[in-house]
Amino acid sequence: MASDVPSNPPIRSGDTVQSFCRRCGGERHHVVLYERTIPWSDDTSPVDGGDEWSTLQCAGCNTITFVHSHWFSEDYEMGDDGPEPIVHRDLFPPSPPRSTPEWVSDLILYLKMEEHWVAWLLQEVYSAAGLRAYSLAAMGARAIVDHLVTSRAGDKGSFIQKLQKLERQALITPAQVEILDAAFEAGSAAAHRGYRPTAEDFNILLEITETLIHQLCINPSKAVRQAKEAKKLKSRTPQRRREV
Repeated sequence: MASDVPSNPPIRSGDTVQSFCRRCGGERHHVVLYERTIPWSDDTSPVDGGDEWSTLQCAGCNTITFVHSHWFSEDYEMGDDGPEPIVHRDLFPPSPPRSTPEWVSDLILYLKMEEHWVAWLLQEVYSAAGLRAYSLAAMGARAIVDHLVTSRAGDKGSFIQKLQKLERQALITPAQVEILDAAFEAGSAAAHRGYRPTAEDFNILLEITETLIHQLCINPSKAVRQAKEAKKLKSRTPQRRREV
């Protein structure tokens, strides 16, 4: 089936379109800064397609994204007016399937020097998720969970025994023992047993990983800082007068 262009009209510079914003974390209005459409056809067969390259700026946070839209006449679905080519859209830089927590950009500030690689690996996990490479992303998340648990519990015993030790130390809750064990097994299955997580399964794994990072790295660091600030605050606060 040949079709020169998809049924939707091509976008033009200055237009406003809906697109995913990696900073806002969802579909947002974007202003088209530049676009160019390059159609193509095969002289030896009745097929054609096209590529559209666009630079978009989020109307909310001003984040700029490069978008490659492409279609092929033989890749279509049936619409109200007959066959319509399916338009695929690839975003650069690749965007994760959901918004990242605000603390991610500052994570390295909460980590020990020897744990800075955790912040770098987490960023690579988000990049892999943006490419829908969920198996690779799950392996990275599993490595982070494994390190955080082992570094706090010690490298003795099975993973579940390490979790139970963290529970006894009140670093995690009883419910988290089962939750973190499930996350670890999902990452291990992706690494060793050919498991390919769905987007939904990966998002569950990622949320568990983010919660653990916040709980074991960010909260303790904030508590230390707030304790120091509380002492300063107390020294500047007028004391109550003692009654005679």
